[in-house]
Amino acid sequence: MMTDASGGTAVPRVYGANELGVLALTAPGDDHPRVEYVGGEVFVGLDVNGAAITRAQAERLPRPFVEVVASVATASALPDAVGGVILIEDETSAAAVLVDPGLGDPVFRSPAGLAGAPVAFVLSRDRLALVGAEDEAGIGRVLDLAEALYDAGGPLVSAHPLVRADGAWQPFGGLAHFPALEKRRERVLRLFGVRAYEAQAVVLQRPDVHIADPKLHVREDGVTLTFAAWPKGTATLLPVVDNVMIADPSGSISVATMGQFLDAAGDAVVRTGLSPLRYFVPGEAPRS
Repeated sequence: MMTDASGGTAVPRVYGANELGVLALTAPGDDHPRVEYVGGEVFVGLDVNGAAITRAQAERLPRPFVEVVASVATASALPDAVGGVILIEDETSAAAVLVDPGLGDPVFRSPAGLAGAPVAFVLSRDRLALVGAEDEAGIGRVLDLAEALYDAGGPLVSAHPLVRADGAWQPFGGLAHFPALEKRRERVLRLFGVRAYEAQAVVLQRPDVHIADPKLHVREDGVTLTFAAWPKGTATLLPVVDNVMIADPSGSISVATMGQFLDAAGDAVVRTGLSPLRYFVPGEAPRS
């Protein structure tokens, strides 16, 4: 356990890449949280008294940051599996699994109740689900949990699962083996993407640029798609979506896929460094 000069105790904090992208705007440079990369879109940092330890503060720690993280991200044991899913519901234990997946116990490599190698879904800071790589029904339950967390309205971390390989967490591509889950998996990815863009939009607001937000559309065949509107001729920060609705000042609306829109715009559209990614479409300031 580590305490700072104010007597505060350091606790682990789980971050997603998109949250860090927003913090790059609100807390850049030395004020940015110091984090350790876990894998995929997931990182772990530290909080003291509810505030992140920043890059500048981490430089003054008596030990390397990675050692401090490992010392406070601890858990005694994994919960029991229920329906093929081990659900970790506190951030410290979630961070412990991410930073030290062995938890000092080789049983983790094949936890009781899981069908296959453990796959981690870091859905939110306090909802990490472990499910067997061969368990289609268990993965379906995790996707149900992901949708429920989106509906609850809270911050999310990542819908991209990780698997332990070669001593590190790696992206898990095994979901492609379950075609029956494809529509639900793609829907969850889009839900998490929409939530990330919502959080980003809050800090991007400015009078001279239209901040286009993605919306969800469920087709009759059950496929979930995203779309965003571009008022033609208006300077816009456009999210990555399936379809772009082009609103002409004359009142007509046309639709293009994201790829078609970017191809037609050519060099006029600029890929930004924002995370989640947006494209800048030049034009006039939005009309009030």
